[in-house]
Amino acid sequence: MTKRRVLIISFVAVIIFGLLIGGKILYQKQWIDSSILTQSQKISGIVSVKTVQGDGQAELDVTTQHIANLRQVSLSLETIVGKEPIRYLDHRNASLTTLFDQMQFPIQEGITRGNFTEMQQSIQTMAKKAGVQVQLQMDSDNIYVLLEQGKAQLIEVVERHDQGQFLPSKELS
Repeated sequence: MTKRRVLIISFVAVIIFGLLIGGKILYQKQWIDSSILTQSQKISGIVSVKTVQGDGQAELDVTTQHIANLRQVSLSLETIVGKEPIRYLDHRNASLTTLFDQMQFPIQEGITRGNFTEMQQSIQTMAKKAGVQVQLQMDSDNIYVLLEQGKAQLIEVVERHDQGQFLPSKELS
């Protein structure tokens, strides 16, 4: 009789646990994700937002289409999503990627030494030589880099204090 009670209680516990997990997943997918998507589509330059699992944690992949003000878009997204890390999916090309890789030197030096005026001048010079339009903005947490060449656009948010809010951007595939 005792074995049977333990078996029934265990079976009921497993069913309740399964229902709770299923309810959490349904809640996440149906209400939270759709709420984030609805709110984020009101932001100019955002095409879609999707929650994906990366490295064992949820992250937000944000598909973009010609963002005009990266800092404003990023701050708006942070307000909507809270603590989930954000990854931009952009329309970069090989020359923009190469140029951004070269810009890492002045960016990292600016973050380390605090010589942001020199960083800005160096980045502006590099972009001008490459024939690329650059939009460089900064606040106390991040450096916002937007590179444009024709229809190609590279979007990158470089965190100054490794907060983990923004992940390295990727090319939209």
